[in-house]
Amino acid sequence: MRVALRLVRGARAGESIVLEDNQTVVVGRGSDAGFRIPDPSISRKHCQLSNTPRGLLLADLGSSNGTYVNGQQAGPGWRGLRPGDRIVLGQNELLVVGYERQAAAQRSAGGPLGAPAPQPQAQRQVRCAHCTRPISPAELHAGHYRQDTGGRLTCAACLQRFDFDPNLIEGYRIEKKLGQGAFGEVYKAIDGRGRPVALKTLRPQLAENEKDVARFFREAETARKVTHPSVIAIYDAGASRGVHYIAMEYIDGAEVSKLIERYGRLDVGYSLRVVIQLADALQHLYQHSVIHRDIKPENIMVTSTCLAKLVDFGLAKSVDESDSAVELTMAGEGMGTLAYMPPEQLDDAVNADHRSDIYALGATLYHMLSGQRPFNEKTTRSFILKILREMPPPLRQVSPQVPPALEEIVSKAMSKKPEDRYQEPRELHADLSRLFHQLAAEFASRSGEH
Repeated sequence: MRVALRLVRGARAGESIVLEDNQTVVVGRGSDAGFRIPDPSISRKHCQLSNTPRGLLLADLGSSNGTYVNGQQAGPGWRGLRPGDRIVLGQNELLVVGYERQAAAQRSAGGPLGAPAPQPQAQRQVRCAHCTRPISPAELHAGHYRQDTGGRLTCAACLQRFDFDPNLIEGYRIEKKLGQGAFGEVYKAIDGRGRPVALKTLRPQLAENEKDVARFFREAETARKVTHPSVIAIYDAGASRGVHYIAMEYIDGAEVSKLIERYGRLDVGYSLRVVIQLADALQHLYQHSVIHRDIKPENIMVTSTCLAKLVDFGLAKSVDESDSAVELTMAGEGMGTLAYMPPEQLDDAVNADHRSDIYALGATLYHMLSGQRPFNEKTTRSFILKILREMPPPLRQVSPQVPPALEEIVSKAMSKKPEDRYQEPRELHADLSRLFHQLAAEFASRSGEH
């Protein structure tokens, strides 16, 4: 059935949009829009309407002033519309009238988009954009497919693997979803150079808050200040079709947290190789006045060749950042992850310094070697009391294979008072490197290799 919408306010008030089955139209002020509204308050390509077997769908196309349905802003993905829904585009308002059968539609003013009603045509075969399998009329009628903002269809079999819009960010072709968190989703994509990248996006709900948007982009600004083999590289950041994004280096590896889940305790030699690289990265951050503030196994990735990468600078700060940037972290606000957070960061993340990162890296190494977090309490209160007053169980008590010298290094890194820890990451790096070479020499000697 056809579906009709009527403009009840704006430049073309009184006119109708009538969409045939499976017809899609772009609404905007540009000359190339399918339904043009000559109004400067809307974008050249403002939104898209599609009459599908699942019903009438709408998607905003990154408009400057937004598309609102019943008072709520629509995002870049498809959302369903029902009769009676009101769509506001700038100074214009559309009312979803409802579905019309063929005879009623032919009596409407004009046909679809004011043109004569088209004659029935043979239904063309449509194929999935991913597997190229034909999508049958029955599947289309049942809604067992998805259409993205570029008009490409995805069949039911591919939906689970491709549950995203591959054209979500202009200039990038999204290949798969890597994960999602509280702030948004992360995708693997290919950029204009043919280079694989990781695309991090901000949730639409958070994009409405200026402070959340500023925090999101501060991650890119802070990470761009450092270039190091063990720090994720940032390529680009911006907004496309209403979606805020950061394009960064794609790392073909695994989070340390996943390795711990898979293997339990990690090998001493392997753990040292990883943490030595990270200590060197922290020294580089220190020299560029950057503090990460959220070092933990989930924010460390390791490739198959044991190249370690520090990722997620969402809570990072630059010591010399502007007052407006500092205000994004309010005084008295603790930020980070409790299990790896030093005492001084519990009360005030603003005053955390590079020695806080040294503590967190020591806590991460403890977790890698023992297979358990330094503190693993059930309530926030008990967590905080443990961090403030007690040391974690002795590392060799939990994991006897850990050399005594390594236990001492971890204990020093996790000292309660910042002044009792390593004062610079290079000092931690030196002790870890010295121990690694010593253990390697002992192993070679036992193996009869000189």
